[in-house]
Amino acid sequence: MRAKHRARYRDQVHAEVETLGRLDEEYVDLVALADAESATRQVVRTVPSRVGVDAAFVGKPAPRDTFVLSNLTGFRTSSMQDLVIGPGKGIAGRVTALRRPVWVSDYIAAALITHDYDEAVSIEGLHGMIAVPIIARDRLHGILYGACRREVTFGDQATELMLDAANKTATAIMAAERARHAAEVAVHEERRRLALALHDSVGAMLFAISAGARDVGGAHLPPAIRARLSDIEHQAEEAAAALREALRALSASPEQLALTVSLRADCRSFQERTGIQARLIAMDELPALDTARTRALVDTAREALLNVEKHAKAQSVVVTAFASDNGVALAVADDGLGLDESRASSDGLGLGIAAAVDRLSRLGGKLSLVTNEDGGVTVKSWVPL
Repeated sequence: MRAKHRARYRDQVHAEVETLGRLDEEYVDLVALADAESATRQVVRTVPSRVGVDAAFVGKPAPRDTFVLSNLTGFRTSSMQDLVIGPGKGIAGRVTALRRPVWVSDYIAAALITHDYDEAVSIEGLHGMIAVPIIARDRLHGILYGACRREVTFGDQATELMLDAANKTATAIMAAERARHAAEVAVHEERRRLALALHDSVGAMLFAISAGARDVGGAHLPPAIRARLSDIEHQAEEAAAALREALRALSASPEQLALTVSLRADCRSFQERTGIQARLIAMDELPALDTARTRALVDTAREALLNVEKHAKAQSVVVTAFASDNGVALAVADDGLGLDESRASSDGLGLGIAAAVDRLSRLGGKLSLVTNEDGGVTVKSWVPL
């Protein structure tokens, strides 16, 4: 019987390890799909025909406030490929400072910009040039350029078309960041699941070995055998300790992902336990929180879900996490029975919510209860960074 158990544990361990290997490979594929490069390149290719310019390209942010030119379309030479634009230099410097479109009818003769890159521009034979910022959520993600091989005045229509293309590029970049974030969360969530599975399988096997060696040993056995059994017991205990350390590392999530990973796992457990549909919406990548703040938000979400399970008679619940007011906010909204006016306070849902209020307030945070548009309850919590 013990041999069958050992074989079963061994097969389960092999399966989990193989799953972990596949998970890493799938993560690489997911990140590749989430790359915004192809979307950006596609947008840039449409600029010449839509705007009426001869060439288009982008400046991508690089270290030390520089930009690197790439995705060149309509070029005859490589003079500007991978050209590094320094801080405040060229037309990019003006766009960065003003955060609005800038154009020159003749780049070489323009008085409003520096001329550090005239040689590269001249080699390509460019004159008129327009550049617009690629902005999403008040962050500069790059600069989109259009250029002509003649002197030209860029009017409102050309500027609007460039801005539209820049907005499409910004949308692609943000979508890629969200997809990458979702992939990272899924990977760490699966790692946590695997850690628990390995704990239950390998951990149990090591405990059985240690206990078996201890049970078999006795005074009636020769000293050499007793010593060997004692070694086996100690080795199994040391292996179990090493396994626990490895599993802690496997299940640990980066600070930026810890909250989302925990909330996703809680939503899944809640749905499996209650049959009530639970969905997590994480608005972009959340700021990193320390352990205390993450734990306070996670505990608040769990308490809110528990109240939904006990009292709401809801059909669904949505957990939303997002950056807000230099902190991180969390909302747990159900479509259940709602609150009577007399109970629309943190005291109305019992000791669990009251304890959550206390934990949050100790961190400078806050909690509130409101009736939402679905007639249910929304528990809102917030902690500062």
